[in-house]
Amino acid sequence: MISLWYRGKQLRSFFPLLAVLAIGGMLCADPSAAADEEVECNSIRLQMASEGYDMICSVDDVSDITYETLEANATDGSHFLVVTDARTNYGYIFESRGLRESLTKIFSELEVSNWTGGKGEQGLTTSEFDTDVKTVASACVGFHKYTSRDQWGGWRRHVIGFGCSRGGDRKQVYEALKKIDFPN
Repeated sequence: MISLWYRGKQLRSFFPLLAVLAIGGMLCADPSAAADEEVECNSIRLQMASEGYDMICSVDDVSDITYETLEANATDGSHFLVVTDARTNYGYIFESRGLRESLTKIFSELEVSNWTGGKGEQGLTTSEFDTDVKTVASACVGFHKYTSRDQWGGWRRHVIGFGCSRGGDRKQVYEALKKIDFPN
């Protein structure tokens, strides 16, 4: 199993073919932390054309933020995506941060190397990087965007995530991003 940490929770992952890479459910790293609730994927704001993908969706309300997460695993085991839509409730406002800083903070055990600019997709800021997932070298794309600008200068929504290809073909990740209907 791969060990990636996401907002204090551990992601379980494996490739269906290699039992290594496809993202599974989420476990609480801290038993006192609020648990994600697995939900039907059509009940969250992030939507993805599911043909060719196994998907798991969850919702987590933490203090003033609601996190909706979509995990999409290619059925052939070649690539995966993890996307989180963080929306503020009440008074919390997101400050703009760079993609690398945000990505490595939210997915705290994600180690990135060879960080370069990405091709952009669907109004997202993207960057490309490499990482090892369960000792399998993977070509990845990180992405995010802020939306719903607040009158005081911050943001009410932050969509962030990453996808990786075990075969080094980032084109698969960019194609998968085109299948997601991102909220505005």
